[in-house]
Amino acid sequence: MLFLAALLTAGAGAAATVGEVLKKIENLPPAQRKASLEEGARKEGQVVFYTSMSLSDYPKIMAAFEQAHPYIKANAFRLTQSAVVRKVDTEARAGRHAVDVVGSAAVEMWELKEMRLSTSYLSPERKAFPPGSFDPEGYWAAFEVTPIVIAFNTKLVPSLEAPQSYQDLLNPKWKGKISLGTDEYEWFHVMLEHMGKQKGIEYMRALAKQNLHMPGASSIMRIQLLLAGESAVALAARGRRITELKEKGAPINFVAADPYGGEPNLLALMQRAPNPHAAILFFDWMLSEEGQNKISDLVGRISIRKGVKHQPRIQELFQKEFVFVRPSSIGPKLKETVQLYNQAFGLQGIQ
Repeated sequence: MLFLAALLTAGAGAAATVGEVLKKIENLPPAQRKASLEEGARKEGQVVFYTSMSLSDYPKIMAAFEQAHPYIKANAFRLTQSAVVRKVDTEARAGRHAVDVVGSAAVEMWELKEMRLSTSYLSPERKAFPPGSFDPEGYWAAFEVTPIVIAFNTKLVPSLEAPQSYQDLLNPKWKGKISLGTDEYEWFHVMLEHMGKQKGIEYMRALAKQNLHMPGASSIMRIQLLLAGESAVALAARGRRITELKEKGAPINFVAADPYGGEPNLLALMQRAPNPHAAILFFDWMLSEEGQNKISDLVGRISIRKGVKHQPRIQELFQKEFVFVRPSSIGPKLKETVQLYNQAFGLQGIQ
């Protein structure tokens, strides 16, 4: 029994927690801080990342991280946004803390914080990012953004006649010609925050009277239907996809109307990360100039770090500042937002 107790005591002291590592490095000069993290990461040997990023994109980013840190094996697992939180929570309840860093959307970041699964970490790299793209308390930080735009079919809508604002969409000429997804809650939330709740709801009810096409939740499908002429205008379209199609010669263009919403893909450091040194290194690298350039160059994702160069078609999306979807805003109001959305557009039976 004494021997077993000694083993357990030794094991308990062997692995540092995230909190201990952060405290150890908080006042170190940059070079010494990095050396300390690298020394610990070499011993840990791996980092585990749960992400909702696409299957075609995240392996390239993981490979780039491994190339920069060949002593760390980057293990990434892709899940849907809602499944990320369920997996982390299920593992934590079972006493199995397997993940170091989570990358997902705003609501999931809020849930991880509320469930005390994530921890506060203010990466020094955040200083190169715009306000609103990271949590002042350190519970999340955006490593890319998806601009929310108004797309239109240029065969049906000449550029000079395209709607330039959301108010323009209430013009009778657009009746029956606009599409919207059945779960564009983040866009809806940004709009209500910008307009004010009451005026925002009034606007949405007026918009609903335009006989919207609401074929489902898939934004990709809606753009395909737009190109096929099923609608002339697509609300809450994803800017990156629109610029890709436009560059390939598709009859499509977009307007960045106010408020110019941006859906961030965010990072959260886990409170019980089993590889804390490697986790912090990975987190910092994802936000670093090197990591952000890889995210832009390798997979065409949209970095919001100052100084990162994008392809010309992506640069077209930086017409104005983004209004970021904030986890601390949408998270507590998600249930209400969904209810208001469904009521405004007659989707009460859809959950």
